[in-house]
Amino acid sequence: MAIDQHLDNEQLKSRLAAGDSLAFKILFDKYYKQLVYFANRFTGDMIEAEDIVMDVFAKFWQKKATVISITNLSSFLFGSVKNACIDLLRKEARFPMLFQELQDELLDQNAIIEGEEIFARLLQQVYEQIESLPDQCKSIFKLIYLEGKSTKEVAAMLNLSVQTVRNQKTRGLSLIRAKITPQNLLSFALLQIAMLYTQAMR
Repeated sequence: MAIDQHLDNEQLKSRLAAGDSLAFKILFDKYYKQLVYFANRFTGDMIEAEDIVMDVFAKFWQKKATVISITNLSSFLFGSVKNACIDLLRKEARFPMLFQELQDELLDQNAIIEGEEIFARLLQQVYEQIESLPDQCKSIFKLIYLEGKSTKEVAAMLNLSVQTVRNQKTRGLSLIRAKITPQNLLSFALLQIAMLYTQAMR
């Protein structure tokens, strides 16, 4: 049976609570990528981020009968993913200082969740644009901005000159700058990229 892709929050909750798998697919398709990019901010590992998000959705579906009590589905999902990420960091004793900062953030989670959602959507756009870059440019961009390699390290790894790597970084930034939408997020996107660029130049 077909289902309206533009259900409001209450309609979607009602269908989910009734066990409507198509409604669940709509929810999954709408938030999966955003949540993965959001989780990756904490884990620094896309595979771990994907596993966390899949687990959150699985648990959500298992408890679908209680979904009616959730005020905002989006905030609930982002909050669940954040909690799962922090649980992972605690369990594996990774990044203790970051863990404390994340705990502090959770004290005011409702106040920041809207900004987190916006940032997650922005990250999704940035990652999608990175994937669309020309092959050499994409490889360099990923090594620098996703794996934290320096310009000199990338040049040595790919047997390129340092200047070539810098040129490809500049080219990638220009291509991404031209494509990211919506316009009201553009300045924020460029700010985040500029911060990464500064780190990579060290």
